Amino acid sequence: MDVEYIREFVMLAECGSFSEAAARLFISQSSLSKHIQSLERELETPLFNRTTRSMRLSEAGELYLPYARKLAALCMESEIALDDLKRRSSTSLTIAVMQNPQYYDMAKYITGFRRAYPELTFSMVEADELVLYDMFQRKIVNIFPTYSNFFGAGDYTFMPMVESAMVALLRRDHPCAGDGSVSLQRLGTERLLLPTRGGSLSALIMAAFRREGVAPQVVYEGSSIGCIDLVKAGMGVSLHAREFAASFAGDADICCVELEPAVNFVYGLGHRPPATLTHAEQLYLSYMKQYEKK
Repeated sequence: MDVEYIREFVMLAECGSFSEAAARLFISQSSLSKHIQSLERELETPLFNRTTRSMRLSEAGELYLPYARKLAALCMESEIALDDLKRRSSTSLTIAVMQNPQYYDMAKYITGFRRAYPELTFSMVEADELVLYDMFQRKIVNIFPTYSNFFGAGDYTFMPMVESAMVALLRRDHPCAGDGSVSLQRLGTERLLLPTRGGSLSALIMAAFRREGVAPQVVYEGSSIGCIDLVKAGMGVSLHAREFAASFAGDADICCVELEPAVNFVYGLGHRPPATLTHAEQLYLSYMKQYEKK
């Protein structure tokens, strides 16, 4: 079984669109379609129900998706571990980045570091925060992005870099769409679409509701793109980081509204003690410290 086809299946399931998934995977739609068909033949079952106007996971696809995610994650980790073994030296560096590194200017910082130290052997791995933390615990990476020292395990130091806040994403025809802010009390009457289950931002949101004495009706916890599609379909209200919401500023179907009270968080890097890092990792940490929020 081709692991790359499994990764492509996961991406297609999350995007819900051949065109968007192909663009994210940097392959043609025809190639993606052939790969998915090959995977379905090997599994001897259709993974999607397709019509001329829509596509959605089949019952088998829904069943297979969590296993596919685990397989893709394990394969990615094993590849990173082997690559790290091959490259282990004072001049090699694997940088962990959270999904959508353009947010919080992380892509800019990493690009600046690469230009400052072109002699280093440099690679990046992108994953969600739970996978990155697991990779940190397995010592696959020694520096990783995270939120507000969320895990609190005491096995790393948190370096704050960016302060931000959660906002509500609403359909433009929502009664609160024209307001300057929307209260958590008001959102307690809405169907909520939240970021990944078990992630720090979801935990942050739920804690904010508890402080307000509100028991929200969460109907979806999944991918950011999935949240947006469901908001547009009128399935509920989604809460996301302000930076993510800003990328939809020109969207004709949805709008961004501040929360009341504010739900703030801090984004930064978790790292092991500098003395335990390789020379390249120490250079990276030192470079990123110039952006540390005091």
